[in-house]
Formats: sequence, structure tokens, C-alpha cells
Amino acid sequence: PEDLAAADGYGDIMGTKALGILDMARNPVDVSSITKVAKDNLGLLLQPKSPVYKCALAQIYVRSQPYGGSDKSSNGHRYDSIPFANGMISGGMSCQLIHYTHEEHDMFFSVCKNFDAIIVRCNPGQI
Repeated sequence: PEDLAAADGYGDIMGTKALGILDMARNPVDVSSITKVAKDNLGLLLQPKSPVYKCALAQIYVRSQPYGGSDKSSNGHRYDSIPFANGMISGGMSCQLIHYTHEEHDMFFSVCKNFDAIIVRCNPGQI
């Protein structure tokens, strides 16, 4: 009886821990520590509630160019970013749009560690 009670106690702890881990997996990756560069995400589909994988589409912001680069539209995203992200979302994955800025190099890579996959969209010579 004592062993059964102890096993049940450990089982409850495991269940609580597992629920906490799975709840974290349901939430998007916290990207609040890096600067949001884009003005909007117009056209981006809603993220899945329980994504198979958490993905990011990383773009480079070029400080010296209007809108962050010649490959960007006026909202700050590359022209193909929204369709690429929507393809990932349609496949059951989340896909958050993030920007690399030189000033936040270390923080950017710290945030990126929390994604399962990252698509890097950058013209040659921009990093």
C-alpha cells in the first residue's frame, strides 16, 4: 500500500510536468526580446493551435536601405515571406516571421534556439 501511494505520487508529478511541457509546446515561441521590424503581417494565416513543429522565417533588415532592403515591400517583409510562411502553416507547422538586426545578434540566436526549424531568407552579402 505504501509503495502504491508513492508510485501514484510520482505519477501525479509526471503528469503535472508533462502537462506543463505540452502547454509550452502549444504556445508560439516568445520573440518579444528582439525588435519587431515589419509593420504588419497582412495575409499571414492564423497559426495552428497545436503545431507539429515550431518554425521561423528569418529575414535580414539592412539598416542602410529603405524598408530594410531592395527585396522588401513597404511593410518590411520580403515579397515571398508571407506565401512561404503560409505554406508552412498549411502543412500544420507554426511559422513566425522574424528579422535579424546586427544590433541584436546574440539575442536573435538565443531566440532562434527555441524553434524546431528556421528558414533563412537573405540576399547575398546582407549579413
